[in-house]
Amino acid sequence: MDRIVNGIARGVFVFLYIPIVAVIVYSFNAAGTNTRFEGLTLQWYVELFQDGALMQTLRTSAIVAVLAATVATAIGIMFALGLARYRGRGKGGFMALIALPLIVPEIVLGVALLSVFSATKVPLGITTLVLGHLIVSLPLATLVLMSSAAMLDPSLPEAATDLGCSPWQTFTRVYFPLLRPAVVAAWLLSFTTSFSNIVMSTFLSGVGSTTLPLKIYSSLKTGLTPSINALGALLILLTLVIVLAVGVSQMRRILVDSRS
Repeated sequence: MDRIVNGIARGVFVFLYIPIVAVIVYSFNAAGTNTRFEGLTLQWYVELFQDGALMQTLRTSAIVAVLAATVATAIGIMFALGLARYRGRGKGGFMALIALPLIVPEIVLGVALLSVFSATKVPLGITTLVLGHLIVSLPLATLVLMSSAAMLDPSLPEAATDLGCSPWQTFTRVYFPLLRPAVVAAWLLSFTTSFSNIVMSTFLSGVGSTTLPLKIYSSLKTGLTPSINALGALLILLTLVIVLAVGVSQMRRILVDSRS
């Protein structure tokens, strides 16, 4: 039985990581196609940074993702702290409203937002993209933060007030340090969700605000260039660096707390 379970686990890991390895390998492929391998080259990385249109879509995606993740995390902190301290009626209904965008199909949300922006004469662009991605990211950030906020001692505000802290000092010196790991997790999750979003971006992007996923999707009609593999490999490397940096930071924090 153990061999079967181990075999299934290994098969799942192979299935998950083969596409990642393939992207990295073919980013160095000297052939101009993914159907055969003809040696190693850095040509596609050079062409990647020379592709102005592709780099512009990358910048657009990064800007939108940073803005959406930051706003979603900031609002999520307020929601999480407020709901953690609230003990009245209607809490369950409010939580259901926050999680509603996760249940409603994203294509429905995209059509609804496009109708609203069209009716109010709001031009499509970076602003509409951020607002659309915020609707998708906010529930995720809030739910991540709520799990940590619910574990905080409810007497912390009173204790901080007795020690002379203002409400802002209570947040910055008491709440935020305790919620920092959850804040980082919520921001990274929101950033990833926004950066890779394609459904909402399809409806809310305007002229000059095409995102990277839309650019890659449109390239399917003419065929993906090897530069896309190079970009994918760089994004994978960046993701690994961020994960390692966050992991090392958390391990240091745990070791410091255990020693103290």
